[in-house]
Amino acid sequence: FLLMIFFVLVIDLSQKNLEDLILPRAEFMEPDESPPESRPIINILQNGTVVYGGDVYFDPTKDGKNYKKIAALLKDIKDKGINDGTLHEVQKDGLAAKVIDDPILIRADKWTEWHFVGEVMKQCSQPEISFWKVQLALSDQDKETGEKNARIK
Repeated sequence: FLLMIFFVLVIDLSQKNLEDLILPRAEFMEPDESPPESRPIINILQNGTVVYGGDVYFDPTKDGKNYKKIAALLKDIKDKGINDGTLHEVQKDGLAAKVIDDPILIRADKWTEWHFVGEVMKQCSQPEISFWKVQLALSDQDKETGEKNARIK
């Protein structure tokens, strides 16, 4: 019984940062076989709402085109990650500023307008935030139609 409770809690905690989204289907993909446990995951809902860790940080109906909340969220993720050792800042050749050498995952619904995803990516590139490894989540199967991609060998 205790073992069952343990597995229920572990499974629930591992899905904490994932919103229920219909991810776009990938034509070509590379499987995400061993993602870092500390990788930040930003979810963008169909209407452009930005969710992190189950909390809403940007709502376009309330915030309009004021993207300062997204920048503040990413800066906070960076600062907390550096302080607790889950994110690593490095100096790359040819760059004036230090950058975060760990990836950040952006998950957006299939029907999310591109400019919301682009704005999160733009904020990641700002010098005070400096995530340079941005990963986009895609699916090998369309959740709506059930259509799958052929595996690339």
